[in-house]
Amino acid sequence: MNDKTVAVLGGGSWGTVLANLSAERGYKTTLWMRDNEVVEQVNLEKQNSKYLPGYILSDNLLATNEIEAISSSDLVVFCIPSDSFRDIAQKAAPHIKSTSHLVTATKGVEENGFILMSHILSEIFGDERLIGVLSGPNLASEISKGQITGTVIASSSEDLQSSFVKIFSSDSFRVYVNEDIYGVEMGGALKNIYAIACGIADGLDSGENTIGMIMTRGLAEMSRLAIELGANPQTFLGLSGVGDLITTCASPISRNHRIGKCIGKGLTVEEAKKEIGQTTEGLKTLKVVWEKAKERGVNMPIVDSLYKIIYEGEELNNSIQKVLGTDQLKDVEF
Repeated sequence: MNDKTVAVLGGGSWGTVLANLSAERGYKTTLWMRDNEVVEQVNLEKQNSKYLPGYILSDNLLATNEIEAISSSDLVVFCIPSDSFRDIAQKAAPHIKSTSHLVTATKGVEENGFILMSHILSEIFGDERLIGVLSGPNLASEISKGQITGTVIASSSEDLQSSFVKIFSSDSFRVYVNEDIYGVEMGGALKNIYAIACGIADGLDSGENTIGMIMTRGLAEMSRLAIELGANPQTFLGLSGVGDLITTCASPISRNHRIGKCIGKGLTVEEAKKEIGQTTEGLKTLKVVWEKAKERGVNMPIVDSLYKIIYEGEELNNSIQKVLGTDQLKDVEF
């Protein structure tokens, strides 16, 4: 057993996979979640069948619904949906050591303003040197099957970076480092919007050319907003940008892609939400990004078009043109 201890907050598929990765590497790991039935199943049967049926969990992994159980953890990873992230972080704060490293693995934006999860952690815990962001093309179901995956840990702290790499990196889960926290986190949040657009195109049987165009023009929109808000657009050329964008946009198992496909096939937004049955971060992110783009005068035609369809009820009318909008002519901007 290794000397450092790990806590993961959030018992969905992503939180369960991350917790098990560290446990399999020999680190004592605590997985906190609200659902007591799932807690008992993880501890007694060593699986979370609600999200990852058949995925056998390590004996080093202990589940709990008592937040104080994380008090001895050296590394705390937050895998909480964005709409409850602040609340859980505030409840966890009294039980986290002042020297613990804090990593957000949530790809979303708080609805009341363009506030990323790392900003929430900074507000609550103060010391940015203890905070990191995890992002990349990381579909939990594929990681659970041992398929090779790359991810990025971004932090201004080399100690946090090296510690995270040591705990989580393996032959099948490869961890890369970056110092651009804002850019890495923005990439993980923004790409969900374009996954919805690609899902709609898929639902409309639009073809691979259209999918490729949405991804590429989406990357241009992401870069424009990144520059306006102070991130490095070159970060989007890495795993947390174009890597995650391609995976999420193209994958039929991505929740954001799936909800877009349902809309493309004619379901209402509410019907599509019910069909998916899990949190879809892209819907919430779309609203916040649309508001921020309008405020800052950033040209984001796909965001504008999706907002009209999803939040203003504009009819899709089986036309992908409704999603694409009218973009500027320039191909490569940076």
